[in-house]
Amino acid sequence: MKKNIGLFICGLLLSATMGVAQKLTSGSLGALKGETTLNVMFDYSNVTVGNPVNPFMSKKGITEKEYVEQKTSELNAKKPGDGDRWAQAWQDDRQKLFQPAFLQELNDKLEKQGLVAKENASDARYTLVVKTILVNVGFNIGMSKKEAYINLVIDIVETADHSKVAASVEMNNVLKKVQMSYGDMTFDFAVGQRLQACYEQAGISFGKFLSKGLSK
Repeated sequence: MKKNIGLFICGLLLSATMGVAQKLTSGSLGALKGETTLNVMFDYSNVTVGNPVNPFMSKKGITEKEYVEQKTSELNAKKPGDGDRWAQAWQDDRQKLFQPAFLQELNDKLEKQGLVAKENASDARYTLVVKTILVNVGFNIGMSKKEAYINLVIDIVETADHSKVAASVEMNNVLKKVQMSYGDMTFDFAVGQRLQACYEQAGISFGKFLSKGLSK
């Protein structure tokens, strides 16, 4: 019995969401009623990185460029090449991990609305512009961890003219808390894994929000 309980605990994967603040700041989601395809673009052009446990960061965070430069230098000083590999992974994780996670969860929630969201859908009337505003990378050193979270602004714009914004949504404190386990679970020691969970949660939350708006 004790062995079975132990195996159950070791195999447990517990996910929970905490404090996602989401609101429509302008326009109306109703513009998407009747649409079947939604183009999606991801914008990382104005990202602030914050982590209060990191000594070289201010409480307000620093620019992504500053963060990557400092982290790359720090890791290369410890072992030449490690920083460069980390910097490449920081960029690659967007297309490999973050964007697919967001889109998969978003589409799961939009399926009942008959709406499919995908990148490079240039024939779609509207485009979803997912802007990452702030990234808190968190940390996980085994015995201690701090959850990563992201802040996003999602604009729904006309594909032919992005200056025409049909709606804008703010999402703050988007995180997905994951407790580690054995089995086939993905451990979140790497920054990319922690942030992937955040974008996954963003897709879930925004998908529910958009689906509810289209149902009215």
